[in-house]
Amino acid sequence: MPKKRQARKKRQRKGLWRRIVVGGVLLLLTATSLVAWITYRELTYDLPSVDKLLRYELPVATRVFARDGALLGEFYTEKRYLVPIARIPPVVRQAFIAAEDSNFYRHKGVDVSGIARAAIANFTAGGVVQGGSTITQQVVKSLLLTPEKSYERKAKEILLSLRLERELSKDEILYLYLNLIYLGSGSYGIGAAAQEYFGKDVSQLTVAEAALLAGLPQAPSRYSPRRHWKRAKHRQRYVLERMARERFVTWKEAEQALRTPIALTDHGDRTPAYLAAPYFVEHVRRLLEERYGGTVLRNAGLNVHTTVDLADQHLAETALREQLRKVDRGRTGARPLRRLSTREAERYLAKARKGKSARQPVVGRSYRGLVLGTAEGGGFRVQLDGSVGHLISTKEVRLPRLATHDLVAVRRLPGRDGIELTLDTEPQLEGALVSIDLSNGDVRALVGGYDFRRSQFNRATQAVRQPGSAFKPFVFAAALDRGYTTSSVLVDEPIVLPGHREAWAPSNYDKKFVGPITLRKALALSRNVVTVKLAQNIGLNYLVDYLPRFGFARDFERHMAISLGTAEVTPLELTQAYSVFANQGRRMEARFITKIVDPHGTVLEEFPPTSESVISPETAYLVTSMLTSVVERGTAKRIRALGRPTAGKTGTTNDFHDAWFVGYTPELVTGVWVGYDSERSLGKKQTGGSVAAPIFLKYMQGVLGDAPVSTFAIPEGISCVNMSENRTRLGADMVECFKAGTAPRNGQPSEELFSDELDSVISRLRLRRIGGGSRGDGLEEDNLEPFPGGVEVIEADERGQDWGQPSADDYLPGDADRAERLRFEHLDDEAYRARLRRRFQRELGDPQYRPVRAPELDSGIIEESLQ
Repeated sequence: MPKKRQARKKRQRKGLWRRIVVGGVLLLLTATSLVAWITYRELTYDLPSVDKLLRYELPVATRVFARDGALLGEFYTEKRYLVPIARIPPVVRQAFIAAEDSNFYRHKGVDVSGIARAAIANFTAGGVVQGGSTITQQVVKSLLLTPEKSYERKAKEILLSLRLERELSKDEILYLYLNLIYLGSGSYGIGAAAQEYFGKDVSQLTVAEAALLAGLPQAPSRYSPRRHWKRAKHRQRYVLERMARERFVTWKEAEQALRTPIALTDHGDRTPAYLAAPYFVEHVRRLLEERYGGTVLRNAGLNVHTTVDLADQHLAETALREQLRKVDRGRTGARPLRRLSTREAERYLAKARKGKSARQPVVGRSYRGLVLGTAEGGGFRVQLDGSVGHLISTKEVRLPRLATHDLVAVRRLPGRDGIELTLDTEPQLEGALVSIDLSNGDVRALVGGYDFRRSQFNRATQAVRQPGSAFKPFVFAAALDRGYTTSSVLVDEPIVLPGHREAWAPSNYDKKFVGPITLRKALALSRNVVTVKLAQNIGLNYLVDYLPRFGFARDFERHMAISLGTAEVTPLELTQAYSVFANQGRRMEARFITKIVDPHGTVLEEFPPTSESVISPETAYLVTSMLTSVVERGTAKRIRALGRPTAGKTGTTNDFHDAWFVGYTPELVTGVWVGYDSERSLGKKQTGGSVAAPIFLKYMQGVLGDAPVSTFAIPEGISCVNMSENRTRLGADMVECFKAGTAPRNGQPSEELFSDELDSVISRLRLRRIGGGSRGDGLEEDNLEPFPGGVEVIEADERGQDWGQPSADDYLPGDADRAERLRFEHLDDEAYRARLRRRFQRELGDPQYRPVRAPELDSGIIEESLQ
C-alpha cells in the first residue's frame, strides 16, 4: 500500500512539473509574441507605404535637342535619364547583379546566405568589399528610408523589401535600381553614367564598360575612374570574377574584358547644362520655366525638341565672333581686367584651388586668372582653376605692368612645356544675331553675345536697343497704306519741329539735303528728314497705332522721333517684324520649340507654325522692293556680294552706339546688332553698313551656299509700269511697281508725284538761303552711291536752322509780277498752303521746277516677271 501511494505521489509531482514547464513555455511564447507584436507595431507604426514607392517618380533630367536630334543641353537636380529595362543589355544587368546581389532572381527580398557570404568576405579582406543588402533592400533604403545606420532602420528595410517583392516583379525592381543608383560624377542611373563616362547609350556598353560601372555603387567617389583609375580597375576585376563565377561570362571573356582598353569621355570645361548653342538653350529654358515652373523643368524628364540648326548656329557664332574681333582689334588691349582687394583675392584663391586639377587649361581657350606674383626668369605666376600657369610676353602681346591680385584674361600657348599663358585680348564689344526660317517661323540660329561663358545675358532676346534707321521700313509701310506710292516725292530739306523743351531739327547723316526725292530713293539712301516728313504727313497717331501689327511687345511713345528709330526693341522683335515684309504681309511667330515629350515617349505638347495676316501682300511686296534698292544702290551695297535677291536695311543710332542690319532672302530673315553693353560709341563711321552688314553677309553665304536662287514673289495686286511712258515727267526709261489703281495713267503724271510740289519750291528757296541743319536722331551711312538725276547739294553752314526772312528776289516762280513774298511762319497754315499749291500747279509746265525723276531700278526680278 505504501508503495502505491508513493508511486501516485511521484506521478503527481511529474504532472505538476509538466504543467509548470508547459505553462512556462506558453507564458514565454505569449510574452515573446506580445513583445514581437508590440515591436512589429512600433516598427510599422510610421513605416512608409509601399504604395508610395509604386507611385514614386524618379527625378529625371530634361533634355533639349536640336532639329536633327543632337543633344543641345539639359536641366536637372539629379542628372538621370530613364532607360526601360528592355533597352538595358543583359550583360549590363548581369554585371550589377553579380556585383551587388547574385541571388536576386532567387530570394524574396532578403538573402540570408548572401548576408553570411558578405560577412565572411569582409572579414577575410579586413574591410568592406561586399554588401549584404539585396538590390530590393537598396531600392527601399534609397526611396523610402533615411540613410541612418541602426537596427530599427534595418528591420524596417527588411519588412518593406518583403512587401515590395509581393507588389513588383523582379524586372520592375531591377528597373528601379538601375535608374536610381548614384554612379559618381553627378550621374544618377545607368543611362546618365553611360553618357558621362563613355559618351554612349546604354545599349552600346561593352562587357568591360559594364563591369567598370557595376563596381561604382558601393563607393562612387572611391572607385571613380576619373580620379582613381587603379582602384576602379581593381573593382572592375572583382566584378568580372563574380560574373564568371555566376556563369554570366566565361573566364576567358572576363580576362579579355579586363585587358580591353577603356576610353573615358573628356568633357573639358564644357558647361554641363549647355552643351551647344548656349544662348538658344538658355532662352528655351526661360520659355519652359514660364510654362512648367523651375522644379518641374528639372525633374520631369522632358525631351524638348527645338528648331535650331547646329550647322547654321555654328556659322552664326563664327561670323559674329570674327567680325567683333575685327572691329574691336586694338581697342581692348592687353591689360588686367581689374585689381581685386585682399579679401576678394583670398576668396578667389580658395575657390580656384578647389578646382579640378585633372582638367588642364585647353590651348586657345580663354580663362580668368589671378596674378600671384613674379616668376623666375620673368613673367608672372597666375592661379587658374586648380592649376598655376606662367604668364609671359609674346611678339603679339607684350605684358603691361601687372601687380599681385590683378585679375587677367589669359589663353594657354600651344607647344610649350608646362602651362604657359599669354594675355587674352578678347574684344569687349558685343553682338547678337537671330535667323528665322520664313517657311515656318523656325529660329534656325540665335547668338546673344560674344561668349556665353563671359556673359549669360542674352542680347538677342533681352537687350532693348534703339534700331535707328532699321526702323524706317515700318514708317514707309504705313505711308504706302495711307495712299503713297514708291515714286511719291517729298522734299529733303531743313525742317524744325516743336519739342517739349526745345525745337528739334532732324538732319541726315551727311548733314546735306538733296531736295525733291522719291520714297524709294529716300529709303535706299536712308534720308532722315524725308522719313520725319512722311511720318508728319500720315499722322503720328496713325503711325503709332499701325506699329503693333508687326508684333512689337511694348507701347511706343508718341513722339515724331520714333520715325527715326528711337523706340527700343530687341533684335528678336525687329527680325520677326521684318518677316512680315518677306512673307507677303503675314507675321510668323518665331518658333523655338516644335514638341515636348515625356520620359515615356508620350507627346505632351506640339507647337505648329502660326502666322496671321497683318498688312496687305501688295504693301509687303512694295516695301520689299524698296529694301532691295537699299542693297542694290543704297546703304547696304556690300550685301550685293551675296549674289541673290536680298532686301534689307541698315541702322545706326546717335554717336554710333548701335549698329544694325536686318535683311532677308525668300528663304531666311536675319537680324544683326553690334554694340557695347555700356553707353559707349563704336567709333567714327562705325555704321550698320560697315559693322553689322558683314556679319549678315558671311552668315548668309555659309547658310545658303549653292542653294538654288529664288526670287521674291509678286502678288496679283501689283502692276509694274514702264515709266518711259511718262518721260516728260520722270526722265529715262525705268520700271516701277504700284498697287493696282495707283499707277500713273499713260501720258499723265502720277498725282502723287506732284503732291509735294509746293515743298519742292520751298526747298529750293531754303537751300538758296542756307541748306543745313543740326544733327538729329537716326544716323546712317555716308558711303552712298548717288542716284542719277540728283539736285545740287549745298553744305550746311554754322547757323544750322537759322534761315532768316526771304529777300525781295525770293518770289514765286513764273508769276513775278503777282508774286507774294513767302512768309515761313505761314507755311503751316493749310489754307495758305492750298492757295499756293494751286498757283504752283499752274506752273508745272515750266521744266525748271519739275522734281527729279525716280531712281532707275536694277530690276532683273521685275523684268523676269514681265516676260
